[in-house]
Amino acid sequence: MQWARREAAARRIETIAFYAAEIRSEAWLARQLSVLPTWLRTLRSVSALGIRPNVRDAAPGRISNLLVRRARKSPVLIAIDEAHILALEAGRALLSATQELRGLGLPVMLLLAGTPDLPRNLNSMGVSFWERSETLRIGLLGPDATAKAIRIPLERNGRSIESGALELVVDESHGYPFFVQLWGRLLWENYPDPSNPIIRADMDRIRPRFQETREKFYLNRYDELTRAELASVAAGVFEAFVKAKRTTLDEVNRIIKSSLELQGRASDSHSVAAAFDRLHALGYIWSTVHQSRHYVEPGIPSLMRFVARWEGLDPQLKES
Repeated sequence: MQWARREAAARRIETIAFYAAEIRSEAWLARQLSVLPTWLRTLRSVSALGIRPNVRDAAPGRISNLLVRRARKSPVLIAIDEAHILALEAGRALLSATQELRGLGLPVMLLLAGTPDLPRNLNSMGVSFWERSETLRIGLLGPDATAKAIRIPLERNGRSIESGALELVVDESHGYPFFVQLWGRLLWENYPDPSNPIIRADMDRIRPRFQETREKFYLNRYDELTRAELASVAAGVFEAFVKAKRTTLDEVNRIIKSSLELQGRASDSHSVAAAFDRLHALGYIWSTVHQSRHYVEPGIPSLMRFVARWEGLDPQLKES
């Protein structure tokens, strides 16, 4: 998201950025997108000097009309983070307006970023064209990509990391982007001298800080699963990924059904689907398509092992 905003600024594209939680209603969004007429800006400046004329903002109008006015002056990028919680009314209006402007050939781009539950939220808005838009799925990184994410920024700033130390970062981050970012921040903050490369022996000094932060992250996710009454179900799902990086949707649903039955809970198709959807919304599992088949992958493989250990699924899983 930040990269896209920098690229837009470099190309003199107007950027309007929001967090989804800010967008309280369609009217609120319209006010943010509106361009104040000159006379109203003048009266507001007068008001700022102590004179307060009784002037009320005119109704901003339809979002599509507001965007048309902006886009005719310059290209516009609307960037919304945490879009998986974007309110229904405002989201529907914004998506519809974007489609309308695309039909007019006006340069407006809508960039939405969120958790794996984002498609479900967009589907609830009843505006289907978004499915034809480009989707960038940023999931787990491979070992090579993880290593590059650490090594290249260091090298660009005159620093270096030896292969042994880099291997430890790759191993402990498990390819999860947040953990890679965490390691990068800790390395940067604790090795300010660019003349000395980061070596494996140095890592022991900051490794406890990484592990402490990772443990807190795990506990927060475990608390979410517990409050959703899905901790034991989530631990059962871990079995499907002990020997494979992905498994079929049918296999995951079978395990969910079995776990619900062990707890004496309803295990009909609706209950199984509801449990799957909740695990997916929490980012515990992700859906993917591979060779035209529907598969499921762990959101964070190491989190699954942590949940299984806390749920006592296997006494051999005492170390994550």
